[in-house]
Parts: sequence; C-alpha cells; structure tokens
Amino acid sequence: MQEMILLQQKVDETIRALGGYFRPLSGLARLIEEVGEVGEALEKEDTTLLCAELVDVLMISTCLSNQYVTDLASEHQQLKTEQDEADASFYRLVHEAGQVARVMNGYEGDKPPKKTDATLTVGTSLARLQRELFRFARPLGLDLLKEIDRTNEKNLVRDSKRFALTRDPITEATIDHYRSATGSEERLWGAPLYEAERSLEENIQQALPSLRRFLRCARNEGIEAFVLEAPIERSDQLVAVKEQAEEIGRIIKEQTPLSFKEAPYRIDVYASQLGPVSPFHSEDEHRMFLLLYIDA
Repeated sequence: MQEMILLQQKVDETIRALGGYFRPLSGLARLIEEVGEVGEALEKEDTTLLCAELVDVLMISTCLSNQYVTDLASEHQQLKTEQDEADASFYRLVHEAGQVARVMNGYEGDKPPKKTDATLTVGTSLARLQRELFRFARPLGLDLLKEIDRTNEKNLVRDSKRFALTRDPITEATIDHYRSATGSEERLWGAPLYEAERSLEENIQQALPSLRRFLRCARNEGIEAFVLEAPIERSDQLVAVKEQAEEIGRIIKEQTPLSFKEAPYRIDVYASQLGPVSPFHSEDEHRMFLLLYIDA
C-alpha cells in the first residue's frame, strides 16, 4: 500500500512542523480518547461526527506507528487490508485499542509483559486497529487517506501552540547526521545531539532514557539500532577514535541499569578515519557515530 507510506510521511512532516511528537503514553491516552469519541458518534448516529473521529484515530495511530518506526504498508499488506470486505465492529476497534495499550504498557509503563504472553508488536496491533477504521469508512464512502490531508492542514493551524510536546528518539538530528554521513536507511532511534558544553559522561546521561526504551522494544519492533554521536576531527588519529569509543562504551556499561545489561548488544563505530573502503566509513569530518545493535 503505497498510500500508507505517503500517509506516514505526511503525518511525520506535520508533527515535526508542530514541534515534535507526544510522549508515547500521552499519545496512547489520546488514541483511547479518540476511540471513545468514535463510540460517542455511533451512539448519537452522527455520521459527520463519526467521519471526523475516524480520521482523528487514523492520525493518532499513525503518529504512534511512526514513533516505533513501523512500516505500515508492510503491516497492512500482511493483513490484506486492501482486499478486506468484513463489516466494521466497534467491539473489535476497542479490542484492538486494548492490544495497543497492552504492548505499549510493556514498553513504556509499569506492567512488564508476561513471559507467557504471545508476541505482538505495536506495529501489528496499530495496523489491525486501522483496518477496523477502514471497515467503518467503507460504507460511508469516506476516503480516510484523502481526509487525513485536510486534518493535517487543520492541525497545523489549530495545534501550533496547543500542546506541550517533547523530544523523541525518531526526530533527533543525530539520525540525520548519521544518514547524511553514511547513506544508511536503517530503522533507527537516536540520542540527543552532542552538546559541547557538557562532558562526555553528561551527554551519555542525556541519552539513557531513550536507550532504556530502545532496549525494551527494539528487538520486538524491529528497530535496528540506536545511534549516538561524539565529536572527532578528521585530522585526529584513528587511535583517538578508538579511545573515545572505548570511553563511551565504558560509560554506557557503568551507567545503565540491570535491565540494560541483561540485553545482549554490540556497538559499531563509524568515523572518517576509517577509509572509504571500510564498511564503517563516515563522510562527517567533525563527528564519529556509535551504533548500538541488539543481538538476536
């Protein structure tokens, strides 16, 4: 579904223009709120309101999908959403919203998943929820993917200063720096930009909250790596890259909690000192990058 790729891009552009994404649990609360408003519209038999609320649920669910770097096109292809002809059910919509909450609570909340729980991703549960939206929209003659454009325009005007937004590991400029330097297309989360006025250890401390979240969800959601950056000049020797990487690795091991240490991981280093023939070469002349991968 090429339309889903465009949907995620448009929603991401809108959210970035507004200043950034909500914290994940705040986004989840908004999703549940909007699902409740779908129920209100159904109870009132208000078709106009129902159409508006379906679009809102699509918007919020796509935001959450973006935050976990979900490939919605692939998810919907596996669900065969385009060929789906089933009737809509509000009970199913509520059920799918509950499944989203269950998975996200395991990542972000205080209720870790049971070891006996079936493996379910945020991406799959959100795609199932969206499939139910399309089922509601079909008999109404509502093209949700076209209506989302109007919603994005409305949000840019209405919400420009309405919400307290926060930084998110998918919008960190560290990712842009790394992609520009290496051409990578990996599914990434990133640390905050390196701040020169802070020490190396203080910069790593800034990254720890996102690192902890990454360790809890990356393997299940298919997020490939977490990228950090640190200053290094092209004129510096390779030994300086090695020493800086070792120091960052040491700080991470010392500063991370037990839950982090229990997850096996590896760190790859990219720097301009590693020649163009190296798979770890970076074109950035002022930064080195460390990518933390969760081992399978």
